[in-house]
Amino acid sequence: AIPGARLKKSTEAAIWIMLATGCRGGEITRARWEHVDLDLGTWKIPSENAKNGAPLTIALSDFAQRQFAILKESSDASVWCLPNRKKDDHVCIKSLCKQVTDRQRSKAAMHHRSKKLTALCLPGGYWTPHDLRRTAATLMAGPPLRIQPEVIERCLNHKEQNQMKRIYQRYDYQSEMNAAWTKLGKLLSSLAAGEFANVIPLLPKSA
Repeated sequence: AIPGARLKKSTEAAIWIMLATGCRGGEITRARWEHVDLDLGTWKIPSENAKNGAPLTIALSDFAQRQFAILKESSDASVWCLPNRKKDDHVCIKSLCKQVTDRQRSKAAMHHRSKKLTALCLPGGYWTPHDLRRTAATLMAGPPLRIQPEVIERCLNHKEQNQMKRIYQRYDYQSEMNAAWTKLGKLLSSLAAGEFANVIPLLPKSA
């Protein structure tokens, strides 16, 4: 549905990045080019951009790197990966959600908003960009990837809830996380190319 939704190229790329990395909307919105190294294939989310204040280094898959390359072309030398119109700040935090919501309307389009009212309506019901974190986690957990839950939680940059584990288990799982992002990127590339015809759609939230 995304290619036919007439989204900005930068918005489309940001959506794919969220799905390929499991990042939060605010993290990609606030991303600066100084934190992205396309040669090394890394994106460092600093503590001030992370919801829980924990920095995270994401190993970008080839799929995710291609999306960042699209952002690079459209950012016009701005320090921000997703700059606003004046190029002096990042886009509004709510921008991605608004654009997705505008394409899931049953009523007439709002003034100066997209006319593609139902372009992003899906059988599972209304969705937001933040839901892509759940989708990324589900894709990693299910076949064919079968990535361990502990690794998925780290990829999502979730804080360990068990205090004893936080104190005693200090392994950072970085290599396993890097492998997980790479596997997810390869799966997304295959899905986008239509190589899987038997993909089971995710259940709606009410299920």
